[in-house]
Amino acid sequence: MFLSDLEDAASVFIDANIFIYHFSKGSRFNSSSSNFLERVESGAISDFTSVSIIQEVIHRMMIMEAAAVFPKITPKDLVKYLKAHPEQVKKLVSHQEIPFQFSSFNITTISSDLRTIEKSQVMKRRYGFLSNDALTLQIMEDMKIKNLASNDADFERVEIITLYTPSVNTAFQR
Repeated sequence: MFLSDLEDAASVFIDANIFIYHFSKGSRFNSSSSNFLERVESGAISDFTSVSIIQEVIHRMMIMEAAAVFPKITPKDLVKYLKAHPEQVKKLVSHQEIPFQFSSFNITTISSDLRTIEKSQVMKRRYGFLSNDALTLQIMEDMKIKNLASNDADFERVEIITLYTPSVNTAFQR
């Protein structure tokens, strides 16, 4: 199902890639993700994300910014380069606005405690997930959220949730 199929008043957990597409103006999923986040911002949808998702978005946007600022550094070497050159990290500033933009989305942000992280290990064993996806699924289970906005196909194997993905071309708007 697509993001545009999510009914008003539904509860949904929003994964990092939806935000990344929104902040990445050149993304083929930008329009769909941005339209969805406009619905979120208006309060049409009851939405949730986690602190770990927000941090992942900020980190990935910083790396994308670094790739644009330092085009001669290969993507696989960017993190190593940045760690070795902290003065260059200080030049990366546009991603630093992202935390402030989250407050305008009208999103309930969930902080995980150690118990939630411990319980998420079961999700790894059950679904073969990596740590961040397992934590997302555990938060959703704890909060009794059944809808997930994400473009991560790994979540298709989870029978207890409904996955809503962005579409490439969105002529549909509510």
